[in-house]
Amino acid sequence: METRRKLSLVLIILISVLIIFVGFAGIYTKNGNKYSNVIPDYKLASDLKGYRILEFDVSDSKDTVYYDKEGKKVDSSTVTEENEADYTKEEIEVNKAENLTKDNYNKTLKILKKRLEFLKVDQYRMDLDSDNGKITLSYEDDYPEDVKSILPMEGKLELVDSNTSDVILEYSNIKSVKTNYAQTEDGYTVYMDIKLTKDGADKIKNIDTYKNVKNNDQTSEQASDTANKFKVEFDKEEIEEVSYDDIILTGNTLRITIGSKLTNTTTVNSKLNTASVVSKLATIGKTPVVYQISAEEYENTSVNSNLLLYTKIVLAVIVAVVIIYLVVKFKVNGILAILPMLANISLFTILIRITGISISLNSIAGIAALLIVNIYLVLNILNEIKNEEKTFGSNLKTAYLKSLDMIIISLIIFAVFAFNSAATLSAMGLLLFWGWLVVTFGNLLLTVPTLKIGGKE
Repeated sequence: METRRKLSLVLIILISVLIIFVGFAGIYTKNGNKYSNVIPDYKLASDLKGYRILEFDVSDSKDTVYYDKEGKKVDSSTVTEENEADYTKEEIEVNKAENLTKDNYNKTLKILKKRLEFLKVDQYRMDLDSDNGKITLSYEDDYPEDVKSILPMEGKLELVDSNTSDVILEYSNIKSVKTNYAQTEDGYTVYMDIKLTKDGADKIKNIDTYKNVKNNDQTSEQASDTANKFKVEFDKEEIEEVSYDDIILTGNTLRITIGSKLTNTTTVNSKLNTASVVSKLATIGKTPVVYQISAEEYENTSVNSNLLLYTKIVLAVIVAVVIIYLVVKFKVNGILAILPMLANISLFTILIRITGISISLNSIAGIAALLIVNIYLVLNILNEIKNEEKTFGSNLKTAYLKSLDMIIISLIIFAVFAFNSAATLSAMGLLLFWGWLVVTFGNLLLTVPTLKIGGKE
């Protein structure tokens, strides 16, 4: 029995040492010719490393539309310097005056926030000036450049006939869009499934009227190139030109083949990625107001660059003082409690990095508070197990009951922060949540068995 107790104690100690090693050194694996740490680095919030600021103003641009002699809209690509006199030109404001309302500004703001969620931008601040519609976005600089290109988009998906330039399916006819792909014997097929309104489905049922219609303004060669085709356009940019024969309407769902018999992996990925982004943005919604980026700047953090270093030193000193105190006051039990305590601290740091929680100034205070709660619980356990009149289990129960007030207070704080809508406070809540779990259960799994097996009551 004594041998079994010793082996159990050695096993717990080894587990504690392993957790401490991983927390401080990491786990490295070979990737090609380099070794990389499986445990990610700490993710710093914008108040510790700076942030990018984008300003969006209501667009004052105009679209140029050309009409032929019969008053039909034509593709601007058919208009040249030589034949421009044969067409009528009209400048149309992209934002109609009646659309510039506070309600539409707020609707646009909600759509932009959904786009940020799609781009996995979770640390940001977005403010709206309801009087003029100006939107200011502050976000961390390590997010992709797609933020600047995607956010100002209107998000309008349309199907436009290649010959007549008529819009055969408007955005208002579209409910949602999904992109899929399938592998066949001839390669890969990429397609978009567009869920339509009843009016949209009726338009597609009557789409035959556009097939093989010729535009008299086109040359024979141009007519041949665009015969029986339509364009999938997103914000008036052509995504793909598709044959009318490459569509299938099933109920209210229109399937458009974006590419077929694709064998080149790069081409498949490119078409799939483009169609997927367009599908997601179209589903999120078209902005009632069109915006443009009017200013961009980078704001450096006002926090001293050595703050984190000083914080680490202070926390290390606190831990060192506690270790000395444990050894002097509790002798063997104090020595046995040191490794599990350090293992819990290391486990907490590992969870912070793996879960990608952003460390902010507030988080530093939260980490210090959790460290104090953990020390408080360990001290209560060490003090109570000295009572020889009770069993180890009874002493442990008393220690946890004495610490219950601190544990409950930390749990309430975690709940308040975790369910707050602000990203920084939400991150703080997650940090407190993981810390609470480590303090409460980490000591039960490591500190308590170590003291029970090797400690002296």
